[in-house]
Amino acid sequence: MNDKNTYSVDKYLEIIAEKEGITKEEVQQEIGRAVSIALKSPDPKMQRFWTDFPCDDTPTIEEIIYHLAEKFAKES
Repeated sequence: MNDKNTYSVDKYLEIIAEKEGITKEEVQQEIGRAVSIALKSPDPKMQRFWTDFPCDDTPTIEEIIYHLAEKFAKES
């Protein structure tokens, strides 16, 4: 992921924070909690999602947001 993509993710986090009336850091914490829960899910679809995720280790919040944004853009 390059700096341009990081900026985009950072901007998205700021937009979400503003809409929710919380800080960007709180948005990151909430996403982190959701990812932690999702990584432990026994649901086969969730496990397949993480197995197919383009990352060797646990993905960062930024990588997840960027990956999902790309995926949704291709599907729409």
